[in-house]
Amino acid sequence: MKAKNVLIICYIFPPIGGGGVPRPLKMAKYLGEFGWNVHVLTVDPTYHATLDPSLLAQLPKDVSVYRAKELPVLPGRGASAQAQTKPATASAVKEAATPPRASLKSVLKQQLFQFLKGIKPYLLIPDDQILWLPGAIRLGREIIRREQIDVIFSTSGPVTNHLVARQLAHEAGCKWVADFRDPWTQNMHNSGIAWRERLEERMEARVMADADAITTVTATFAENFRKKHGNRIKRMELIYNGFDQADFADLQPSQAVPEKFHAVYAGILYQKRNPRLLLQAIRELIDEGQIDPDDVLLSFAGVFDYPGYSENRDCVERLGLGEQVRVLGNLPHQQALGLMKGADALLLIGDVSADAGAYIPGKLYEYMGIGKPILALNKAGEATEIIQQFRLGQVADPEDKDAIKLAYLDLYREWKEKGETQDAERGTDFAERVKRYERREQARQLAQLMDELIG
Repeated sequence: MKAKNVLIICYIFPPIGGGGVPRPLKMAKYLGEFGWNVHVLTVDPTYHATLDPSLLAQLPKDVSVYRAKELPVLPGRGASAQAQTKPATASAVKEAATPPRASLKSVLKQQLFQFLKGIKPYLLIPDDQILWLPGAIRLGREIIRREQIDVIFSTSGPVTNHLVARQLAHEAGCKWVADFRDPWTQNMHNSGIAWRERLEERMEARVMADADAITTVTATFAENFRKKHGNRIKRMELIYNGFDQADFADLQPSQAVPEKFHAVYAGILYQKRNPRLLLQAIRELIDEGQIDPDDVLLSFAGVFDYPGYSENRDCVERLGLGEQVRVLGNLPHQQALGLMKGADALLLIGDVSADAGAYIPGKLYEYMGIGKPILALNKAGEATEIIQQFRLGQVADPEDKDAIKLAYLDLYREWKEKGETQDAERGTDFAERVKRYERREQARQLAQLMDELIG
């Protein structure tokens, strides 16, 4: 057994899938190589529909995972977290535009859902996962006492993870690293409720002051934290998100469509991150005769529309692109990687908020590992700089339809001329230049930080 013990606190952890999973999962996978026994405190996944049990196979056998019960949730609470799980064909997209007549029971259920959705922001603070806090603290106390934990590493979102960690670190007197994959009060998805935001400002300030170190994933986030919290922060470290080379070893392409210019998006779409302007751009290119509709295929894996919403499906129907768009629903992670590997282009669709350029989507790093050309609809910022620096593909503002048309058309013409798109131009020194974005290297950075904290 190694002499040092770390407790990773993360609500989102396999078998739960999704964009927040890779960072804690890969830290748990690789920290053992740098002398740390790994213990994970996470949630019992009872209330979660977005599951990918195959991810658990990545964990070394000596990693211990503990699952705290969540308090009973309000009806409808988990709906926004649930993804579409059944693949959708073009006919299914058309059927979604004309749903069957609703019964009284379903109408009342929908009204209840909308009511609960409206009051949640006033009750569940700082996030929906606050109902997990009591059980997590109880179980965390047992783990710390039994396993003699040296360092707590909490990673958000949700930021409830940090509230659990703060309480446990205070009681046990162990070191604490608070990791922010996204900002908290500076987040573009804040509540807009003045009194709640003031409360969260105070909560965030206490976390920043009490943690022995703050880590985050972009230089912009780090700078914004420093500007806001100044001397409260004892130590700030930048540890990027990234990709795991092991995920791509012997990866075989799946669902390749050689006769189509096949673009793939794998991830979650919502109001501020949606494909509708891209679909309009493609419709116009077809109408202008610049691309052949028989050549075009777009596959969307993940969440195309949240339950209760249909804007993206409605757009596909309205534009007459039912033959060009496939909605595949949630796929196991390895299957999603195979889908990307078999694509001609990988879609990176960013948020349209003014500060969206400060974010680096985690999906970018997976796309970097896959090596296919990227069509990035992103606000200018660190993500677009990475794409341009490493020559990974085309970039366009997600609100500029003409720019989107030109970027898509460039990749389409390359495919049309050669019968396929070429892998992104990496350069001979690519592996060395992207080392900071590799998951094993990031685990080494965290291990070094924790070694320094415990002296």
